[in-house]
This record gives sequence, C-alpha cells and structure tokens, in this order.
Amino acid sequence: MADSSPIHLVLVDDDAAYLDLLGTALERVEAPVDVTATTDPARVLDAVEAGAADCVVSDYEMPDASGLDLLDAVRERDEHLPFVLLTGVGSERVASTAIDADVTSYIPKQAEGSVTALATRLVDTATDAVRAYHRRNALDEHLAFIESVLGALDDVVYVIDAAGTPLYWSEALREVTGYGDVDLSHLTAYDIIPEEEHETLEAALDAVRGGASVTVQLPIVPRDGDPVPFELSAAPLYGDDDRVVGIAGIGRDLTERERYERGLEGLQRTTSRLLDADDAAAVIDAVTDAAAYVAPDSYGVVYRHDPSRDALVPAAATGGIDIGGDGFTYDVAGEAPAARVYRSGDPERLAAADIDDDRDRGDVQSVVYVPLGGHGVLVFGLGEATEGAARAWTLAGILAANATAALDRLDRTAALRDRERVLGTLHARSAELARATDPESVAETIVDAARDVVDAPGFAVYHWEDAAGRLVPSAVTGDVDPETVDATSDGRLVWEAFVEGRTTVAADLDADPARAPWPDARSGVASPLGEHGVFVAAAPTPDAFDDRDVEFVDLIVTYATSVLERAARETRLRETEDELRDRNAELKRLNRLNGVIRDITGALVDAESRGGITRAVCENLAADDRYALAWIGRATDGAAGGTVEAWAGDGESFLDHIVEHEIEHPLAREDAVSGRSTVADDVLRDPAFEGLRDEAMRRGLRSAIRLPLRHNERRYGFLELYARAPNAFAGEERDVFEELAAHIANALAAVERTETLLSGRSLELRFALDGVDDPLFALAERAGLALDVSAVAPHDRGWLLYASVTGDPERVVAAGAASVAVADVEVVRASEDGAVLAIVVSESPVVRAFADRDAAIRHLRASPTGGTATVAVRSSADVRAFADAIRERLPSAQLSRRAVAGDAAANALRHDLSEVLTDKQLQALRTAYVNGYFEWPRETTGEDVASELGVSGPTFHQHLRKALARLLDDALGSPAR
Repeated sequence: MADSSPIHLVLVDDDAAYLDLLGTALERVEAPVDVTATTDPARVLDAVEAGAADCVVSDYEMPDASGLDLLDAVRERDEHLPFVLLTGVGSERVASTAIDADVTSYIPKQAEGSVTALATRLVDTATDAVRAYHRRNALDEHLAFIESVLGALDDVVYVIDAAGTPLYWSEALREVTGYGDVDLSHLTAYDIIPEEEHETLEAALDAVRGGASVTVQLPIVPRDGDPVPFELSAAPLYGDDDRVVGIAGIGRDLTERERYERGLEGLQRTTSRLLDADDAAAVIDAVTDAAAYVAPDSYGVVYRHDPSRDALVPAAATGGIDIGGDGFTYDVAGEAPAARVYRSGDPERLAAADIDDDRDRGDVQSVVYVPLGGHGVLVFGLGEATEGAARAWTLAGILAANATAALDRLDRTAALRDRERVLGTLHARSAELARATDPESVAETIVDAARDVVDAPGFAVYHWEDAAGRLVPSAVTGDVDPETVDATSDGRLVWEAFVEGRTTVAADLDADPARAPWPDARSGVASPLGEHGVFVAAAPTPDAFDDRDVEFVDLIVTYATSVLERAARETRLRETEDELRDRNAELKRLNRLNGVIRDITGALVDAESRGGITRAVCENLAADDRYALAWIGRATDGAAGGTVEAWAGDGESFLDHIVEHEIEHPLAREDAVSGRSTVADDVLRDPAFEGLRDEAMRRGLRSAIRLPLRHNERRYGFLELYARAPNAFAGEERDVFEELAAHIANALAAVERTETLLSGRSLELRFALDGVDDPLFALAERAGLALDVSAVAPHDRGWLLYASVTGDPERVVAAGAASVAVADVEVVRASEDGAVLAIVVSESPVVRAFADRDAAIRHLRASPTGGTATVAVRSSADVRAFADAIRERLPSAQLSRRAVAGDAAANALRHDLSEVLTDKQLQALRTAYVNGYFEWPRETTGEDVASELGVSGPTFHQHLRKALARLLDDALGSPAR
C-alpha cells in the first residue's frame, strides 16, 4: 500500500451517538483515513470479505456479539487483518483476554481524556498496524516465491548447521543422492562425501565457520551408484550475536561439464591443426580425427560439396564406416536430411527411427547434421542419452564452425593473393581516407585513390543536396566537366545508382547518351555513397570497366561511405549532446523556478493583506540563491524608482543608494513608457544601467527584470527582481514571471477589494439596465416574473445566482429548462409569498462586466422589461471612469444612483465573520442558510447542501460545525476543555 493511499477504517459500536461523535473526530484528524461507521457487526464482516477494510475498530461490549466474537469472525476471514479493540471496560482481565485473542491493539475509551485525542491515537495505531500488515503480506509472498524458485532449480540448494547437519535441501539433492527427506534429516555432510575427501570437507567447513565464503569440488556418494562430481559453494549464516550458526550454499553437478571440458580440450587441439592447415584435405583430416571428441563410441562423416555434380560426396568417415559407392552421395536438390541442411544452412538433430533411408545404424539413437557453410555437411551418429546428445550437439556446432572458418580462410587466401597488388596500392589512400573528417576532403581522396587503381580517364564525386533534391559535383579529376543532376536532367546513370542504392555499370552509352555523366563518356560505373552522394568513373570508350575495376570501385566507396557516415554521426552526436545539455539545463532551471512559483502561489492563497502578499513574494524569490534581490513598490511622483513596500535579499544597500541619491531607475523609465515587463540581460553591458552599473556589480546584481503588477487595466505597483547571473530572464523564464506577476496583481486586487468592502469605506452605485443580452434577463422575460438576485458566486459551469421570486417559481424552472444558456434552475425554498431559486448560467455578461471591474454585486434585479444592478466599489474609485467602462460592455447601462454604503453594522458583521471564519467555512454557512438548512423542520438535507457546494457530505458537515463552533466561541467564550 502506498503511503499516500487512504486507510479504509471500519468503526463498529452499538452506541450510535458515540459512534457519530468518534466518527466526526476521526474526520477532523489530518491524515488519509476513510472512515466507515456502523452499529452492525455483520457489515464489518461484509467489508472484510469485500476487501474494503484495512483496519477494524470495534467496541468490546455490544448486545448481539462482543468485540472478541467479532475478532474471531474477522480472523476466520483474514488471519492478520489489523483489529483494534476499543472499550470502556478498562480491566487487566479484558486486556489479557484481548491479547490472547490476537488483537492488534487494545485501547480503553477513556485512556486519552478526550474524543479528539482518542481519534488521533486511533489513526496513529491504525496507520502503523496497516503498514505492518502490508509488509507482512509482501514478505509472505516473497518467501513463497523464493521457495518456488529454489524448488525449480536444477542445482542443489542446501542449508546446514555449523556441524554439517542438513537443515534445508532442495528437490535436486534428493534426486542426486537417492535419499528421502527422512534419511537426509539424519545424515551429515560427512555421510555423503567419500572418506578420502573428509579432510578437504573439514577445511572448507572451518573456513566458512570463520566467516569466509568458499567454493570446492567434491564428489557426492549416492545411495546406489558411483560418486558424482560436484562443485559446492558455501557461505556463512550469522545469528543475532554475529556468530556463525549455519552454512548456506549451492551444489552443481559437474558430470556433463567434465565431459564437455574434455571435448573442448580435444577441439582446442583440433583448432590448432585447422589454423595450420594449408589445403582442404588437411582440414578434413583434422575434422575426422576430432569426431572422437564429439561422439565417442559413435561415428562421424564429412561430406564435401562437388560443384560439378551439385551433390554432397563423402570425403572421410570414422567408426569403420564404409563410404564407398553411391549410397553415401546425396543430390543437393534432394530430400535427404544432409541435402536439406546444406540448402537451409540450419543444423538439425533427428531420431534415427525418423530417417527413412533403409540404412542400418546399429545402436545409434539420433543423428546430428551440421552445415559447413557452402563447403559441405558434417554428420554424427549418437548413441548417448539426452544429456550426452545435447553435449554432442554443442560440440558438433563448435567443430563445424571452426572447420567452416578454416575452409573459408583457405578460399579467402586464394582470392587475396589476386588482390594483394591492388590492396598495396590502396593502403596509403585508405589510411588517408580514414583520417578525413569532412565531405569535401573525403571526395578529393576518393577521386585521387581511384585514379591510382582504376584504369579510367575521368572520375567525379557528386554530393547530395537534400533541400534542393539534386546531386552536385564536389570533386573531379581528369578532363571532365560534370553537371548538376536531378530526376529530370541528363546523367541518369548517376541518378539511377543513387536512387536504387546499388552500383550501376553502363558498358555502352552510345545507345542512350542522356545516361552519360558527362558528354564524351561512353561507358561508366556509378556507386552510391550511402545517402551522401555518388562516385562515378567514366571512359570515352565502351566496355572500359571489367569486374576487377568494379570490385575496386566498390572497395573505395565502402571505405568512403563509412568515413562519411562516421563524420555525419559525430556531427549529429555533437549537435544532440549540445541540444540535450541545453535542454537539461533549461529543465533544471525551470523546475527550480516552478518550485519557487508554487511556494509563492501558496503564499498568495494564505495571505490576507497587501503587506502579507508583498512580503511573501519577495521572501520566496530571495530564498532561491539564483536571485540576489527582490522588491515590490509603487510608482510615485516623488521617488525616482518608486516607493519600496517590501524587499528581500542582499541588495538593501542598492535600494538605499537609489533612494538616497534620487537616481531615476533605468527599468522604471522603460516601464513607464511601455507599460510592459522590461529586462536588463546584462547589467555590465546594458546602456540603461550606466549610472548604476558600479553599484549593481559590486553587489552581484548581473541581470534584472521589472514586472508591472496589472489587473483589469489597473496597476497595483511593480515587482523588480535581480539575478546573480546575466541572461537570467530570457525565453520561457520571462514568460513564467509575467504570468506570476498577473497572479500577484490578481491577489492584490482581491485583497484590496475585500479590505475596502469590509471596512465600510465603499461607494454604492446603482445602474439601470435596459435591453441587455443576458441569460438571467432572458429568463425573467421568458418566465414573465421579476428575479431579485442577492448572492453571486463562481460555479464550475459558469455562475451560481441565488434569486428570490414573487409568484409561481415553476414558471422560472420551466423557462430555464428551455434555455441553452441556463444550466440549472432549482427551487431552494418556497412559501406562499414566493421562493428562493438557485440558478446556474453558463455566462452572464452583466455579472462578468462588474466582476471584471472588481465591483461587488449587492443586488441584481431582472424583470421582463429591464432591471437594475447595485454594486459596491472602492471609495477612492473614479466613478465616471467606472461607469464608462461598464457602458463599453453594457451600452444600455445608465448610472442612476451614487451613495456611500451606509450599513456600517452589516459591514462590521461581515467583517467579523470574515475575520473569524475561513472562506470555505463562510461559504458552507451561507449556502446552508440560503437553502433553509436551519429552518424547522429542515427544508433541505446536509447532502443536498453538500451537492450544491460540490463537496462530500462529511466535508460539508466538517466546515459547518467548525464555523458554528467558532461563532459560538466568539459570542459565548471558549468553554474549558
């Protein structure tokens, strides 16, 4: 179980009230715990059987069954599931009984003094128990897996005590010795090792008892049969006191290995003979002599391919096999196994009984056919069991591979003699070609080398230009004048070789002169240089190139292509390494920056004042060692760079210098002109810092960024940040900081708006609205009723509006169902006088217009003929500019009333509520109130309110109870607890 996964805690108690009280306390514990509470023990067993319980917490005394009875039932279903017994009967007898019953933990209800403390202890106890439970399950599975793996091994796995008595052994030991488990349990290591080897055994045991790990070769004597050679490894096992208490190890049967090693030794001697062989007959003699190492007591036959007959003819045999006559000759095209293996090149092993050739093979059980490349086939008849046949199969493959290599070497030697002169000529050029590092030098080397070894008057290398899709001459020799070649031009011999990717020979170009690489060419050879271009050799006479010339052209081109590929790979590798290095550095930088941004975002959420926001921003930025100074200020007429509101870092003296000498800050000048973020990539070279360069450099300030804090066209100051390195605010980092500045400005606007509205210093403005295109007004018109909105809140589907209506609310519900822009209309509370509705609209231009201008909507009325909007704004707001901005969004809006907000008592109360409650608690309290949750009888349930808020039922109750508790504490005083 991952540490972050919630623990599923099942709580059972016959006292429903206490169960609810404890469940509530458990929900308040800050830990990943999912609580299921019940008074029915049967539900606990259902949860255990369904795998939905990580830990059970049960009361001790219950009417139908005690906690111990429930524990027994749980243990029948899961032997180790954590079970905590919770009881009010705190006696030693109960505790002892619980422990005897294998309870995980026993906790008296009154042990902690309060339900809250008890809940915390329960969560801690359950967390530890569940972790131990999962660790134990994982260990059990791991041990079972290890046991199954050890049992499947062919090797002997054993554990003995320090005296040599077996404690554990795998199935393989029983198979090797022939003893059963009972017999092995009464034996010691000395009983299955020959007496003459006891001294070696004792020395090995002493070494392991001394703490060493050893490996020795000793025979094991089975109950019946000869000793079996074994390689035994042993290592010490230590007890709690660090003394060796036992020995563990592995034993491996060496029988087949010894036979295999003898065969390899023989093949090694044969390999030396094969290396010295100077003709095919010497190779065949060496192979025939080596057959005894591969298949003792069997036979071997060597077949050579006769090209004149296209048949496999026996060349030599062992084991007294008479290979005279045609009975041992096979047509290569026939169906005999030897012919089939020769054609396919794949070895085969067949049971003798499955070979249909009417030949008496005596005691041979299987026959192995191994190809000798294009030279023939090697055949062995085997009379051994399965293990011996597998060894012979391996050794036959090794022998055939060595023999094939020897025959191939002889063929290559014959061919190399014919090429020695040319290779000697090419040697110097090939070394020069290998040293070439760019396409131009490779091309020059190719044409020079070709002139020395190929008898032709003209050569050229064409370079492929991928963007243009053409082959361009890059190096030429001789009296030739090649032209650029593409798919539509002359010189198609060059194009064909490049497109088809193979060497192309044109023996006579008189019939098609357009194929010629240059005008006077009448024969030519073109060979592609991979994807890089084409090499061409041409002559003015037909049939100027023979196979030898083509072979040498291919050889030169092969060298050149590998060099070009190497150069291209190295270039790509350097480019890739540079790109990865840059990307890695960028990712590291952005990851660190994102960490700072996350910290600042969290601080913005928690801050309750402008000062709290500005301090948190500066302190979090300065905490990153890449930044030397961060400060936030406001632009004023009296200060050259602006007034300092908050700062953090090492540059206080820099700010003092600006203020003391009344220096106009260079970034402030650019900010004032552009209104956008400004960056100084390098203070040392930026002309704007001419007057401040020395002061900045002495304090380690190398680059800077100034970010205006703007929200909805209003400025809330600026953020200025200095880095210790140049170019610290380029590219994505600048974009991230501009986005951060927007978030900071938004937070400052929200704090200012809240402080203004709660202080009672706001202005109340009323606008007359006529003919607005808004879903709410369309809803009022369609229903024929006026809607008075008293509360507005953002919603995941748009806006949530609480509106009262006088008349039949079902008319509004029906009208909303017929509107695409209205997501939901629900009657929250209804009476004879009217109803309160919860209306969700996907968008509201009216609400959006005022919200974007930081205005709080106090009242919004939508009627079939028009409506009004009453909003609160800052007392210092420019009312005319505000009204003009609203009319840009809502052309029909007319300011009809302006007054200072006068409900000081209501403002004070709202202020007090905001001071006492969190946003979520206040939202839960307000939504519950509006939905009639506090009416009697209740008009709605807690689940309905929770659904309205988009949270779970327990979460809603938690917020509501905390809100009520804080209000009562504030009104009545906190009770003694």
